[in-house]
Amino acid sequence: MPTAAPLVLSHAAPEQHGVPSAALARLVEQLSAAGLDPHALLVARRGEVLLECSWAPYRLTEPALVYSVSKTFTSLAIGLLEAEGRLRPEDPFDRHLAVPNPAGVTVRDLLTMATGHSREQTLTLPFSVETLLTTPAEHPRGTHFAYSSPATYALSALVTAITGDSLTEYLRPRLLDPIGVPERWWRRHDGLDQGFSGLHLTVEDIARVATLLAQGGAVEDRQVVPAGYVEALSRAWIDTSEPGSPADEAPAGDWSLGYGYQVWRSRHGFRLDGAYGQFGLVLPERDLVIAYQGSTTDTGRTLELFWELVDQVTDTPLAVDKAETDRLDQSVASLDSWDARAVITPDPAAAPLDTTGWRIRDLPDGWLLRLPSSRPGEHWEIPVGLERWSSGILPAGEEALPVAARGEDDGADLLIHLVVTSSPHRLLVTRTAAGLTARWHTAPLWRPELATLLVPAAFAPQLPPS
Repeated sequence: MPTAAPLVLSHAAPEQHGVPSAALARLVEQLSAAGLDPHALLVARRGEVLLECSWAPYRLTEPALVYSVSKTFTSLAIGLLEAEGRLRPEDPFDRHLAVPNPAGVTVRDLLTMATGHSREQTLTLPFSVETLLTTPAEHPRGTHFAYSSPATYALSALVTAITGDSLTEYLRPRLLDPIGVPERWWRRHDGLDQGFSGLHLTVEDIARVATLLAQGGAVEDRQVVPAGYVEALSRAWIDTSEPGSPADEAPAGDWSLGYGYQVWRSRHGFRLDGAYGQFGLVLPERDLVIAYQGSTTDTGRTLELFWELVDQVTDTPLAVDKAETDRLDQSVASLDSWDARAVITPDPAAAPLDTTGWRIRDLPDGWLLRLPSSRPGEHWEIPVGLERWSSGILPAGEEALPVAARGEDDGADLLIHLVVTSSPHRLLVTRTAAGLTARWHTAPLWRPELATLLVPAAFAPQLPPS
């Protein structure tokens, strides 16, 4: 396969591209103050990065689970297969994979989450292609939207059935290398890359694919993804104004504007969208992208802050105000999620973890948290920083858990934030006179356990000394 130079994201002053430094500073400050638990942010226009920052203990270079942002990558694999003449969106699914398909569900039905199943059905369907296609739907296919991760999983199965490759293997030379995404990990299920979730990316990786889409699928003079597929992908194929949106989002606002090929339409452009606020906002009409990773159930508020920025973008360069550029520099100089600990609170819907066997030992410069590991009979020991984050890699055989921890003792109670930096998630651990408790700030969707967030040891980051 011919190679080409990967997508280059250079850097430029915000005002050069019509973006006020004051608006960027305000965005960073509001994300921090609103209790939205921001982790990483990148704003780019016309292929140049105007702002890139992260909140400790998260690092720009460390990939993290992006949940349903993964779905858009699966969609792009379908678009590339179409370009190679190996399928068409209107094909019945069973044309390419020998499974029963009594309703004649098409590839497009899966792309647009219009298999006809209700939201209640899609929440209970297993990740089984045959079960999805043979479960009688409550609506005719192509007529009703219901957010369906099983539908995207079926697309992953389709890619592997046609190519013999996993999604990652198929996309590596065709998409990931051309846009400059290095080796990444995609969680698997029953021998397949999940497709619907499980991809681990940096905020720059998200910005790269968003920039590709904003440029109509092109990288300089090379058409990586056909422009026609990008146009189809970003079109509102089905109405989402009725119930059927993700369970943690009201079917309103930016979730009521239609769904494309594994992307949501937005009041500005369209977006890659993952649980708890993983976003890739694509605004082709402004040649603007915003990539973001965070952890909140109030993702609508997160989008509102982005739209406030977009409303201040102009199509002509702006005069530089040194006071505002200095303010922006100061805003991003030492961002730390610890500063918002008073408003980062436990998810009331998530049950406390079983802390049997958990112990905290006091040290002169912090604490040592000891808890059962994911392997029976073994324990993890996690240093907890007093005035800074302590980072480490918890081993679990061929897997590992990248973590960071920090705590404070007010004289009566001890509070520890245990952050799994390869994910959006953190545990809030408290020690009081009554004992020790651990609650998720936002709970992992698969199973609310630390073991759910393990990554292959080979993909655990090389951390600097704490």
